[in-house]
Amino acid sequence: MTDARDLPAGARLSATVLIVGTGPAGATVARELAPTGVDILMLEGGDVRGSSAADDTLKGDARSQAVEPLEKARTKRLGGASMQWGGRTYPFDQLDFEERHHDDFSTEAWPVTRDQLMPFYRRAAQALDLRSFEWTGAQAIPGDPEDLIGPSTTINSKAVWRWSPPIRFADALSKDLSSYPNIRVIHHANVTHLVQNPETGVIDRVEGQTDPGRHFAARADHVVVAAGGLETARILLNSGIRDDHDQIGRHYMIHPIAEVGELRVRNPKAVGHAVKLTKSHDGVWVRRLLQLDENVRRDQGLLNMGFAVWYQDPRTPDHGDPLLSSFALVRKLLTMTGGFKGTGMHRRYARLEDPRGHIRNVLQGLPAIGAFGARWVRDRILDSRTLPMFSRYSKQGVYRIRFDAEQSPDPEQRVVLSTTEQDAFGMPRLDVRHRVSDADRRNYHRSLELLAAGIRESGWGTYTPPTLDEMLSMILVDATHQMGLVRMGADSTRSVVDPNLRVWSSPNLYLATTGTFPTAGMAGPTLTDVALSIRLADHLAHKLHQEEGR
Repeated sequence: MTDARDLPAGARLSATVLIVGTGPAGATVARELAPTGVDILMLEGGDVRGSSAADDTLKGDARSQAVEPLEKARTKRLGGASMQWGGRTYPFDQLDFEERHHDDFSTEAWPVTRDQLMPFYRRAAQALDLRSFEWTGAQAIPGDPEDLIGPSTTINSKAVWRWSPPIRFADALSKDLSSYPNIRVIHHANVTHLVQNPETGVIDRVEGQTDPGRHFAARADHVVVAAGGLETARILLNSGIRDDHDQIGRHYMIHPIAEVGELRVRNPKAVGHAVKLTKSHDGVWVRRLLQLDENVRRDQGLLNMGFAVWYQDPRTPDHGDPLLSSFALVRKLLTMTGGFKGTGMHRRYARLEDPRGHIRNVLQGLPAIGAFGARWVRDRILDSRTLPMFSRYSKQGVYRIRFDAEQSPDPEQRVVLSTTEQDAFGMPRLDVRHRVSDADRRNYHRSLELLAAGIRESGWGTYTPPTLDEMLSMILVDATHQMGLVRMGADSTRSVVDPNLRVWSSPNLYLATTGTFPTAGMAGPTLTDVALSIRLADHLAHKLHQEEGR
């Protein structure tokens, strides 16, 4: 591993395959290609451990939106987004890949079908150490019922999320370097321009800086930009990559999330793994999730949503729970630090009702807090597979519903280059023009009403969703997932890359990022991102083999 600052000024580098970025996508492409022996050069703009100076280059203008500051929602360092990743995985549903046209939204079909992606999903599960490709409670948890909440014509309650340990690709790459001398990793190599031949479209060279004003360049037969959705779009926009149909930076999608309403479970003891995370039969953390039935979503014209049974609102001490009060006090402190947990949707925890009441709950429940602390250290710190999150049973059977929602693709939800602000390397910052539309919010509200009807139908309990007015004003934005900015498609008029992730206007430029997703689904994007990256690596290996035989 090399520090680019140790290279001579004006250094000229070369490789067969050049990869910009070392996060889940870039690292996966490199690791899959490594056994072929091809010369691979990876350029990482950050350093090995992360720094505020590196993250400062990620700042952008999102001041008019309820979105996390861009430098808080992502990081620039070896391993990229994997160093912030919580590890939750779930494959995209069949409906996510289909063309849909409804009154309030439309989606285009993926140019890759779910069946075509499935072999790569299975390989991605291995790469992320998920141990098996089992996505129902009956498969993963011996003795668990097939349907968590009982029979319902509205709700699918069969599925589970699976958690990666999580994989930190900085560690994975460091180990790979000793096994594969054909991989070179250079950090502090900030890529600013892709120089495209105006006649052939070929990327003739990649330009960047190690320190402000200290330049380097690299050339390669094939260039893969894997810098994350936002940063990949920024590099392409700054480079002036030919984009005849003005598609780069458009259709920006995130996953709106919130914890809402009041769920009352009829039998509090029967809530099971809807609340508690447990180890699967093969030792992976899993948790049950709820979805509306796929046929209901298709017939009703609903965006995809994943629902989880969530602990009561910790901000008011009326719950009487010492652990929830401890959680509320800790979250309040985190919102005051200025870090990621104090921004975007997390700002809702800045308001704390009756601090004395919370302190009283804590003092009265010190033994319970101590016992929880011991379990937390065991499962969160000492276990090789990190307990992913805090969860809490309610003796009264009272909960909220947490949702992860699909945002509809809209060409007006976009990023452009700032005309007034630049980073330390003279690269324009991003100007983010994004919101969650009222149409999407109404769609989510309809889904929550159907969820309530399904819970009532099943006899599991009752759910009171938020009102439409509450949904229309709710903070929903979460910028950690960045999709659609450089999306794939069947033709260049409405997409940036082809089904093999090659940029339409260039024969040797590929993009490996969640930004290539044509739809967002409700699932976290990392599993699908890694699957597509494995597929890209296979495509490049085949192409290189063909070129070698000429």
